[in-house]
Amino acid sequence: MVISNNQLIIILAIVIPILLIQGAWVFCDARRRREKYYWLWGIFALMNTPSNLLIYLLVTRVILKNKKKE
Repeated sequence: MVISNNQLIIILAIVIPILLIQGAWVFCDARRRREKYYWLWGIFALMNTPSNLLIYLLVTRVILKNKKKE
């Protein structure tokens, strides 16, 4: 499958804002929740969508929440 330059520009124009919004939201959410490495969570969220967002939500909402209760 060959992607033309116009199609690539359209794809990047959609994907880049989604990644930036996701990274900013994860960064702000992690800082609000007082995570130790909130800046690392933000960088991690910039790498991929939506799997890194799901990993962040799973770790911070389920795993760390259960760990803090013990």
